[in-house]
Amino acid sequence: MRATHAASLPTYDRTGVRRGLVHLGLGAFHRAHQALYTDALVANGDLRWGILGVSLRDARVSETLTAQDNLYSVTERHGDEAHTRVVGVLKGALFARNDLAKVIAAIADPLVSIVTSTVTEKGYNQDPASADLDVGDADVRHDIENPDVPRTTLGVLAAGIRHRPASAPLTLVCCDNMAGNGDTLRKLLVQYTSLFDTGLARRIEAEIGCPNSMVDRIVPAATPNSLQWAAARLGLRDEAAIVCEPFTQWVLEDRFAGTRPAWEDAGALLTSDVRPFQAMKLRLLNGTHSALAYAGQLCGLETVADAMANPLVGAFARRLMLEDLCATVSPPPGYDVTSYCHDLLKRFENPTLQHRTQQIAMDGTQKIPVRWLPALRESLALGIERPVLERALAGWLHYVAIGRDDNGTPLVINDPGAEALASLLRQAGSDFNAASAALSHRPVFGTQTWPPDFVERLAGHLSTLRHSGMTGLLSPN
Repeated sequence: MRATHAASLPTYDRTGVRRGLVHLGLGAFHRAHQALYTDALVANGDLRWGILGVSLRDARVSETLTAQDNLYSVTERHGDEAHTRVVGVLKGALFARNDLAKVIAAIADPLVSIVTSTVTEKGYNQDPASADLDVGDADVRHDIENPDVPRTTLGVLAAGIRHRPASAPLTLVCCDNMAGNGDTLRKLLVQYTSLFDTGLARRIEAEIGCPNSMVDRIVPAATPNSLQWAAARLGLRDEAAIVCEPFTQWVLEDRFAGTRPAWEDAGALLTSDVRPFQAMKLRLLNGTHSALAYAGQLCGLETVADAMANPLVGAFARRLMLEDLCATVSPPPGYDVTSYCHDLLKRFENPTLQHRTQQIAMDGTQKIPVRWLPALRESLALGIERPVLERALAGWLHYVAIGRDDNGTPLVINDPGAEALASLLRQAGSDFNAASAALSHRPVFGTQTWPPDFVERLAGHLSTLRHSGMTGLLSPN
């Protein structure tokens, strides 16, 4: 890739970089986040940490990168300010279904000491209600019966570990938005392997490192407009170009089973307890993002910046974060959480990112149980109402059930778990029955009962939505 002077190029000899990391989930987020931290270390002379990227569900990313010699550009952009770099740390890009033996062999390679993952919450086959392995999932059942030809993230990891020398330490770093993501990955992997190989399960529990982590950067999916803008800046066409915000954060527990990259030298924070950072990010950033996505979709607003600029939706997001969600987090000692919130809101307002509400709205049945429900349950148990969060929940249920925005335009709902919930809502017959039926839907809301007065309030919001839409719900009384 020969780029114009607008881009910083790799300063190291790529042929001398050794493969030391495998990454599962080769989407834009990893390539604009963990890969950049690692690229910085390689640029500083530590050539042990080349990355083999693996796509699990879609061949297009790996095919695109392979055609470009595994090079791609990342542009950090806010307003008129932009900085572009070409990233050279990828040693390969594979599609697991076509190259499964190579993927398993890479995880088994003793020279690989870290496997990272960004496969989204649903990529771990966790039942959102029980938080345990979803043993009824068809792909999980397939992998239990055919562990050498797996389809799932857990299956691929287990197959690689199974073929790996016992003397070679390995750490799995989950970078997805789940509370206690490392602990969760270990639990699910042990539950999965215990169903067909108890010795492997014991080995994973005792020997494999699984530190918790928190990642933060807004990385929209590429669009024709973003690719065209990047091409004009680079002076060539980069089909894997990424345009993202300047802000980036990575917090990791320093719990590794063996050798690890010195990511702290590239700006990551190594800590003994990542949980306060996780809770803040999941609730304040991701929780507000989800609310913006559903409100934006229902109000016909295409991007997060559009939603923030809308008087009703922008005010709704600010109140949700600053009044309801902020009150439910316990920040690390000395951390200014109010300042963090205001910084987040400014990031959401960045008009150059074009972060689509439709993209963020995906897989709500997996995200809502993590981003909203813990804060809501904790508050209700203390007798505290969260009026803005309750409206956000009603808005999501309305979005799932109605499937069109306030102007009647059909919405694209990309969530395999949504139809079962939508069916309950449509068949309820009354707003109270709809609220009761939704809250009884175990895959999302679990088995614990909800307070009757909360059910009544939720039913009232659903009634407002049915008669006046999202704009009616958010309009001042």
